Amino acid sequence: MPQKSLKKNAFYNFIRSFMNLAFPIISFPYASRILMPDGIGKINFANSVIDYLVMLAGLGITSYAAREAAKIRDDPFKLNKFSREILLINGVSTIIAYILFAVSLLCIPKFHDYRILLIVCSSKILFITMGLEWLYAVEEEYRYITLRSAFFQIVSLAFLFIFVRSKNDYVAYAIMGIISNAGMNVCNIVYARKFINIFEKTTLEIKKHIKSISIFFGMVCAVKIHSAMDTVMLGFMMDDSAVGYYTAASKIRRLVVQMITAITGTLLPRSSYYIEWHQIQKYDDMVKKAMGVVSFFSFPATAGLIVIGKPLITVFSGEQYLPALPVLYCMAPIIIAVSFASFLDNIILTPNRDERFILYSQIFGSVLNIVLNYIFISLWGVFGAGLSTLIVEFSITVIQLFCSLSHLKKFLSYLGKQILHSFIGTIAMYVSVCFLIRIIPSATLQIAAGVLAGSTIYAAVEIALRNDTAKLLLASVHRRIHR
Repeated sequence: MPQKSLKKNAFYNFIRSFMNLAFPIISFPYASRILMPDGIGKINFANSVIDYLVMLAGLGITSYAAREAAKIRDDPFKLNKFSREILLINGVSTIIAYILFAVSLLCIPKFHDYRILLIVCSSKILFITMGLEWLYAVEEEYRYITLRSAFFQIVSLAFLFIFVRSKNDYVAYAIMGIISNAGMNVCNIVYARKFINIFEKTTLEIKKHIKSISIFFGMVCAVKIHSAMDTVMLGFMMDDSAVGYYTAASKIRRLVVQMITAITGTLLPRSSYYIEWHQIQKYDDMVKKAMGVVSFFSFPATAGLIVIGKPLITVFSGEQYLPALPVLYCMAPIIIAVSFASFLDNIILTPNRDERFILYSQIFGSVLNIVLNYIFISLWGVFGAGLSTLIVEFSITVIQLFCSLSHLKKFLSYLGKQILHSFIGTIAMYVSVCFLIRIIPSATLQIAAGVLAGSTIYAAVEIALRNDTAKLLLASVHRRIHR
């Protein structure tokens, strides 16, 4: 199969991530003002619970399947056989997840008040696990993924504005998310016929996948525990309003992270392919470009989130969510940690079959997260949950970096140079924007001016420093203009 352009893949995935950013920028301010912190807290508590069952049904197969299928994507028979095996495993795990959901709904008193909401959100279990998203990553069908996502996000927005009209419409808001999720994954199943035939009769080999899937499942379990446990523990230890405030802060931070990790997320199949076929020079070039991109965007994004945090909260969620501001400041540096962790996971450790180190780091992070959440939430409430997450994310990234040193030794001086360039540009940007927003009264204008001026100043400094990523982006823009 001819390989598609990495730049186009990254571009489409960036556009999709931008749309994933724009969608909540439009929907969440509207919903948060209508539903208030209590309603938002209810929805996010229910989603956090269901996410654990989605994790169980998914078994961490997405990353495993993307890596393994990338190696055989040029052999239709092997790819078809592999896909059927993965679907069968996912089907069994989905049934088990629904059985556990039914038992939990009956036996856990806390869930009785959320019964309808939990049942609505539970449809994610089926659609996410059976949606074959990994197949489209392997086939590098990022154009299809982007167009599909755009269509169903528009449909969901229409549903939101029509049906979510009062603070009691939180179930309708949950349904909005399900519409987008279900539509995209049904399209995936239908469109998959272009690549595989799940009804073709072949001898299936299930056992050979179990060991590797177990490792990836352990990784996903650990990630989910430390990424969702803060919300769940807040829900149990405090009230719905606390969860609502925390959601407002964490949602903004996660949206920024998604924009950066979208780039590294496209590179797992290609990294696995290069390593499998011993194309080491191409792999090394990709590693250097990826680490440069992560450095280039993560540092200014962190500083930008801090400097325009207050107007972001005001515009994005409403003034009633301003108690979330200290949490947003606390969690902003997580952007750097998670961006580099995504780079290490997708481009270094997983393609080189060192995913066990990801598992170890995530297990450590999960245990640490539970302990710190219990202590910090008791002491400082919502801020304590944010501080716990900050410490955990940096701990995980440091462990993964240490475990990746054997692969990264030849890149360390280059990485240090890229980080230094980004740090210098970030300082210049931060100081300039701090002075600028003080003279602008409107929150909306503060955001617009801060982003525009900050981006311009940062880009100018990086160009002056002859940063490799800045030169790469300039060359790409130049080629598009002079086509």
